[in-house]
Amino acid sequence: MWFIDKLNMHQDHPAGTLPVVGSELVMRFDLATGERVSESPNFKKLEGSYSSMVTIRCNNTTVSVQGNPSRWNRMDNLFGFPTFSECVKVYNQLLLPLDLPPFTPCTKRYHLQSGDSERTKVSSDGALIDHVDFTRNFSVGCRNEDAFLRGISSQSIGKGKTAYLYPNGKTVDWYKGSTLLYKKVYQKAFDLLSNRKSRCKEASKIDEEYYNRLIDWCNEVGLLREEHSFKGPWLRRKNLCFYGMVEESDFIDYLDDIDNAIQRLSVMKTNYETIAELLKENNIVASSQSANATQAVAHKWLHGMKIEINSQYYIHKSRLKQIGIDISIPHDITKMPPQIRSNTIIDIAHLAPPDWYRMPSSKPFMELVHAA
Repeated sequence: MWFIDKLNMHQDHPAGTLPVVGSELVMRFDLATGERVSESPNFKKLEGSYSSMVTIRCNNTTVSVQGNPSRWNRMDNLFGFPTFSECVKVYNQLLLPLDLPPFTPCTKRYHLQSGDSERTKVSSDGALIDHVDFTRNFSVGCRNEDAFLRGISSQSIGKGKTAYLYPNGKTVDWYKGSTLLYKKVYQKAFDLLSNRKSRCKEASKIDEEYYNRLIDWCNEVGLLREEHSFKGPWLRRKNLCFYGMVEESDFIDYLDDIDNAIQRLSVMKTNYETIAELLKENNIVASSQSANATQAVAHKWLHGMKIEINSQYYIHKSRLKQIGIDISIPHDITKMPPQIRSNTIIDIAHLAPPDWYRMPSSKPFMELVHAA
């Protein structure tokens, strides 16, 4: 059910015989000596149909591509490519007419020498992944999207990373501002609707009808998008930046924190007076004394009272998170899940594309044009 959304890559060619590709060439000079220090091109924008775009740059030795291969030449990216190889096929077709070499898989990796005060740089004989987004869709039922997002915003993920609910209530994210990770859940129908004007600007009537049908389907099933962004420093730290030497499955262990938060919400009950019983029923505590002590902390949190941060705090926090209560986030009744506030249970299901959905293709573009 996971597929790749955004993907930034580069590959080094030390021989330095490649054409310079970009929109502008930026030159830097040492003002004291007048000596030219370096020159580098800006990214060149390649515009596809339906307002899709990919940027490419080559400075004579390094080829870089940034974009969303699952969105290229498509009206939407509701579902996309599940593998790196399919994404790279799209990028390599864009490199070909620019006389740039294709991205190739890594067969070995090594560290480049650097100065005493600089960090060792990772390199390889193939393409390196600088950024990747893994994405999937799930359903919460028609008109339940806002309530679910308020609920999930009451949960932290990772090592105490708190959630941020956007003012419009359509997006919840974690790790905002991090140079390593970024994660979010958002309402896809709202996103499609917000971009309809630009994507349908030169679309045919059939395309417009298809796009509107997508929006209607997202609303009917209550579709939410779960997105995990892994950035360059994190990928290098985990040795997951080497295209051809990593598999999509290598990321699975890092894609479960939002799902864990969802699972915590699913065990929440409607009566806060039964917290102690719930702790015992789920074998989270071994005694009534421990259950009552943790329930007392939960009641303090519910009434906005200050909870002392000590070793016991973390014990109570760990216990309560297992039943969907995160005391590291201030209590807000508007963010409580619907099963807490109204006894309404939201059923969650991961989604496959409908049979009429236009899936992406990595076939050569000329072949696609011919088929059309």
